[in-house]
This record gives sequence, structure tokens and C-alpha cells, in this order.
Amino acid sequence: MSQIIIQASNESKTINQDSFPIRIGTDLNSEVLISGSLAQGLVATIDLIGDKYLLQITSQTVDALINGNNLKGSHWIKSGDELKINNAIIEFNQEGSNLLLSVNDISAEQPTIFEKRQSESIFENKAFQKFATVSALIIIYFSFYFFTAKAVKIDVLDQLDGSFITQDSKINISGGLFPKVNIGGRYLIRSGDYRIKIVNDGYLSIFEETITINEKDSQDIGFELERLPGIISLKTNPDFNDFFDEYDLYLDGSIYESKECEDSYGNCKRAPILKAGEWEIELRFDRYFSVKKKIFVKGKGETQEYFFDLEPAWADVSVSTDPEGANIFNGDEGLGMTPSNIELIQGKNILLLKKSGYKDYNIDLDVIAQESISLDSLTLSRLDVPLRIVTEPEGASVNLNSEYRGLAPIEIMLEPLVDHELMVSKPGYKDINNKVTLNTIEDLYSKGKERVVLDYSLEAIFGEVSFVGTDGAKVYRSDDLIGVIPFAMEMISEEQQLKVKKDGLVSQEIKMTPNPNYPQKIEVTLLTEKESVLAAIPKILKTSQSQEMKLILPGSFIMGTPRRSQGRLSNENERLVGITKPFYIATKEVTNNEFRVFKPKHTSGAEMFRELSNGMHPTVMVSWADAAAYCNWLSLKESLVPAYEKTDGQFKLKMPLTNGYRLPTEAEWEWVSRYNGGAGEQRYPWGESMPPIEESGNFADESTESLLTNVLDEYWDGYPVTSPSGRFNPNMLGIYDLGGNVAEWVSDYYAVPTRQIRLVEDDPLGPTEGTARVIKGSSWRDSSLTKLRYAFRDYGTQGRLDVGFRIARYTDLDNEKDENEN
Repeated sequence: MSQIIIQASNESKTINQDSFPIRIGTDLNSEVLISGSLAQGLVATIDLIGDKYLLQITSQTVDALINGNNLKGSHWIKSGDELKINNAIIEFNQEGSNLLLSVNDISAEQPTIFEKRQSESIFENKAFQKFATVSALIIIYFSFYFFTAKAVKIDVLDQLDGSFITQDSKINISGGLFPKVNIGGRYLIRSGDYRIKIVNDGYLSIFEETITINEKDSQDIGFELERLPGIISLKTNPDFNDFFDEYDLYLDGSIYESKECEDSYGNCKRAPILKAGEWEIELRFDRYFSVKKKIFVKGKGETQEYFFDLEPAWADVSVSTDPEGANIFNGDEGLGMTPSNIELIQGKNILLLKKSGYKDYNIDLDVIAQESISLDSLTLSRLDVPLRIVTEPEGASVNLNSEYRGLAPIEIMLEPLVDHELMVSKPGYKDINNKVTLNTIEDLYSKGKERVVLDYSLEAIFGEVSFVGTDGAKVYRSDDLIGVIPFAMEMISEEQQLKVKKDGLVSQEIKMTPNPNYPQKIEVTLLTEKESVLAAIPKILKTSQSQEMKLILPGSFIMGTPRRSQGRLSNENERLVGITKPFYIATKEVTNNEFRVFKPKHTSGAEMFRELSNGMHPTVMVSWADAAAYCNWLSLKESLVPAYEKTDGQFKLKMPLTNGYRLPTEAEWEWVSRYNGGAGEQRYPWGESMPPIEESGNFADESTESLLTNVLDEYWDGYPVTSPSGRFNPNMLGIYDLGGNVAEWVSDYYAVPTRQIRLVEDDPLGPTEGTARVIKGSSWRDSSLTKLRYAFRDYGTQGRLDVGFRIARYTDLDNEKDENEN
């Protein structure tokens, strides 16, 4: 039987297991009496749980230190532990199943540490004496007690599962002047405050807890006892009991770091002491897969064993290299030298093989546990050797093994002891083709060198070049004069950057490469500044509707006709006109398909003649305002500044003129048609005299006899009304249908001009006001000598079956010039 032996002030007392737990406190009922306020009462207990002693602090107001550390709650006692509580120091030593307490009081007053239990106290002896001498008073006393006592049932439950453990519990109620008699499971207790003590093996006891009995005749009071912790014994296969550092213990996902250990080796992980209840326990290993299990700790100081079968988390890997002797690394860990068999943990592993004089060899491995891997005969490559290639002149292309590597001077790393094909080339110089084989880096270092250097002097290749063109122009290369046109010379057969200059003319830059196989002639014609500007303007533009527009260059001419000219009308007075700005004009008239994108419901008079609405035919039955609105719509579509603005409900040209789409002016129209942009004057679309020649245009021919009264005899174009735009031959500039098909709106207001042939009128726009607009050109309705002439002038405002339009615009350069001038 276990005993607790208490030694204090040369006195000793032995307490048997039947009297456990023993009490430590300031009241006289304590087995270990310490100094302090009597109000503190019981402050701690010592009980035997299984084969271990448990110290429990019962007072929250007392300051207790165990081995110098604050103690709240419980502590498993080990030999050598020291408890300091109030002014007492208690040392514990366990001898077998017995526990020796050495009590030293460091206060000035040394209280007696041993007192009798309450049942043996002075008060009870006096009560007994009183009972013996005054029996009458005792009868009255008990009568009063039974008459005023309340029936109190005290239930004790297991805190974990709620089961009743009252029968196994020792209940002691103290306080008051009357006994507490238990009759049929109920205590007879008078109303008031009492202190209760509940002790049950395997549970944490309740000491000196206050209960209040009220005035009710029958009352129930319940208490829950917390189970003492349990001990978990962990066993593994293979057995790690002697190598507990091989794994980490996790409880409910948190690592276990308890200082309460099962043995003197501190093996907390092997036998942890855990609070009763459900736990998730996990063992994590370096070389085995983690194991996890849900357990239920019974507590009450009981020991439970759990077994874990472990599964290896590694695979065997064999590694060999050619040559042998390479060091094997997995991260920073060295694993040996090839050839070798190693073990790698499952997952992604990156092996590094290192050997002096050879390149590092990296291996990415996805290892699966217990699946062997063989890495045999891995060939190590020797370290590359630095090769520097230098050429004179510099800038030669370097190709190694048909791969471009850069321009010389260049440094390249090459594998040693292997033949490499080297080609060095530069335009204007002969190629160099060599086979290069380098020794090892060790050999290079042994000779005190850091790199191999190859230095090549390139042999130039020449070609004969002659320069012709603008006499007296000087030809420069890199600011050095090399000749005056005309001249010839030999030049290195590489790209030459030349500049040709002459005072008063715009310089030109030339890139050319002399050919060594045959002579070359370079013709250079320098232009004036104006000629240069015109040359830079695009010759052809295309609109967003794919309409082609051609560039027309400036010039001067006489509009109108001489007074005695055949077919002349009175509104054709002669004027001397100058076109000073280049402009673009559409090669074809606007078609129905193009116009219907702007006005989808436009029919072009199909109510009268169905052919007029054909998508490829020029659009007709459009007013001058409709044509101007289409021009503005197309300008906005292409982010150009519109050419027309609406004032008082009428479209007028913006001033200054913009680069937006517009109708051509009457002067521009005649310059393009009658004068072919300066290429030559002609009276009719086909020439100078009647009748029209075959395929010259869509006029009032014999196919229109059912529609028109006057038609051209012996002329057939095959179209009674309009024909597809661009169907017949263009003029010298490549412009279609300036005569025939449909007549065309131009931008000018209609008026009869005054004859003026002495002073040049530049870029006339017509009157600023008017009621009608000019119509130019003949149509499918015309057959007379007068109307077939380019000089014929008509007018109107509303749409007609034989009137359409084409678009024009200034160049962007013209627009910039106008903005600068304004």
C-alpha cells in the first residue's frame, strides 16, 4: 500500500493510501499546515492516480511556484520537484510507491503542521462532553434540526459523458451548527451557506466549494467532475520507441510540446498525458508517410496503447555516370559519389551531379515511394572553353555549325575535343571557312591562358560603279567627297551609304552595294524643292469605299472657247486659269452601291428605267446638296475635316479649304478632261472631230432610239441608259467617263464669266453666291456636237436621270500649307 510521509521540524507523520487525498492549507483540518490567512483555507491537494502522484491547486488566490514556474491547475509530481506556496517550501522525493514531503517554513512563525481531522477536533470533544452532561438540550437541539432542515439531493456527474457517479463519490459538507444527515440519498441541511468537498478516484476533486441552501423543502444540487488526464502509449512498426526524435507528434493539428514527460529521458511524444476526450493524433516522419488516427482518451489516469504501421516514403535510386566519381547532391545534402545507390523521398527531387572539369548535370525526378529508379550511364559533358573571335575590320558575322552567333569581336563558349565548323563573313569581303577543335579547359589553364583567340584579317572584294545624272553633283561617303558626277570608281562590295549634293537642289541619300561580278551604273537626278515635294506625294489614294483617286499636278490653261468655235455657247467666255495646287480626283463616278451605304433607300430613278438602279452603274437622281452631303459623310468616316459647311440651310465650301472630300471645281474638271492634266488639249472625249470613235463612251447611240429622238448614227455602245462606271476607255490620265454615261456636278455656282485672257486667275472656285450649280460633261442622253464637247456648260440644282458626280480632294500637304498661310 502506498504512503505519503510528511517531515517538518524534526517531526514525521505517515498517511496511508486510504486517507488520500491529503490537504495543504491554512485551516486546522489540513494534513500539511502552512502559514497564511485562515480565509484561504484549503489551497492544494495531493492524490495518487494510478501509480503517479498528482498535485492540484484548489485556490485561485494563492501564489504557487513549482520548480520556479507559476502553477495553476495540476502537476504530475516527480522526484526533485520543489513547491513554494505562501511561506512554505515543500520538496518531493518518490521512493518506490511512497512519496516523501519535506516541509520548511521560511516565515518567522512556525505553525504546527499536524492536526487532527475534524472528527477528532476539540470542538467535537466538547460537543460530546456537552451531550453527556446536558442530554435534555441535545434532544431539543435535534428536534429543532429535523424540524427546520431541508431535503437536499446532491448529484455528481461525469463532465465528459454526463453519467452519474454519485455512488462512487465521497461527499463531505462542512459549516453550520447542525449535522448533515444522509437519508435515502438526500441530506437534511438547514438553509444557509456551506462548503462541500467531493472526491472520486479518477477525477479532479472539488474542495471547499460554497453551496447555498434556500428555504425550499426539497432541493437538487448537481456537480460535474472533470476526469483526470489519461496516458497514451504510442507504438510503431518499425519500432521508433528508442528513436522518438524520428517523428513529430501532432494533436488536433498542432505540434505537441508538453513538458510533462513519462520518463527521465523526456520522451513526451512516446507517452503523452492528455485530457480525456476525443483527439486526432498524427505522427509525421521524415522517411515514412505520416499516419493519422482519431482516438478517445478515457482519462482517469489510465494508460491506453495505440499501434501504427508505417509505410516507407522513399524509393531506391541507382546513379552511375561516365566518367565515374561525380558527387551527388539533393539540394545542399551530399548523397555520395557515382556509382551509388541512394534513397530519395517521394515527390519532386532535383539531383545535381558535380565533377571537376565537367559541366554540372541536373536531374528532375518525380519519385514514387517504393518504385525503384535506375539512372545509369549518364554522360557528363566537359566544361566549355571560351573562344574569342576578332576580325579586321570589325563587324563580321560569325556562324558556328551553321548557327549565327553574332558580330566580331565576339566571345563564344565551345565544347572541347569536338570539331566545329566556323564561318566568318562580311559584305564586301571574302568569307573565311575553318574547322575549329579546342583542347580542354584544364589544358588551357595549364598553359596560363584564360581563352583561345582567333584573329582574322578579311580580304576586301571590289566592284566597279559609275555615277551619272545631274552634272556637277557631288557624291559623299561619310562626309568624304568621292567624286563629281559623271565619274566611275571601284568600291568595296558592301552596302554603301552615299549622299549626293548640289547647290539649289534637294540632296539625295543612296544605299547601294557594288557587285564584283559586273559594273553598275547609278543614275541620280536631283530635283528642286518644289519638284521634290511633288515627287513625295502619293500618286494614288484609295477611299474607305475602295474608290481609286489619282494625283493631278498643277498647270495653267484657257477655259471656255473662242467666239467662232463650232458649237460654242454664249456662256463659254475664255479665261486664263492657273491650277497651283496638286489635287486628287476619282477615276470613276460614284456608283449606286457606294452611294447607298450613305443613303440606303436611294433608287436612282428605277421607277422609270430599272437599269438605272444597278449597283455598278453611276448613281443618278441626286441633287447637288445630296452630292455635297455624301462628301462630308465620307470625310467624317475617314476622320478628315469636312469640305462643306451648312449655312442658312445651304452647303458651302469651308474657308480655308480643307483636305476633306468635295466635288471638283469647274476649272479642275476641265484641266483633267479637256487638257488631260497638261498632257494635251482635245475637243471631244475621243479627239478633235466628230463622229465619236468606237468604245469612246456611253452616248445617245442607236440603242436609245426607243427612248430619245436624236441619236448618233452608226454608233453603238450597247447601253440604252447608264452603263457600269469605268466600262469604256479612260483618258490619258486614266480617268473614266469624263464624257458620256452621266454628266457630273461640280462645286461652282453657275454664272456667265467675263472674258479674261491676260491675267491668270489661280484656283478659281466660282461665284460665292448663286441659285444653280454647274454641270459638266455629256451623258447617255447626248448626241449633239455642242453637248459632246468638253467645254459645254450646263446648270441645275435638282437630281436628273443623266446627272451624277465624282469626288475630289486636296492633298494633306495642300491643307497644311493653307493652314500655315492663314
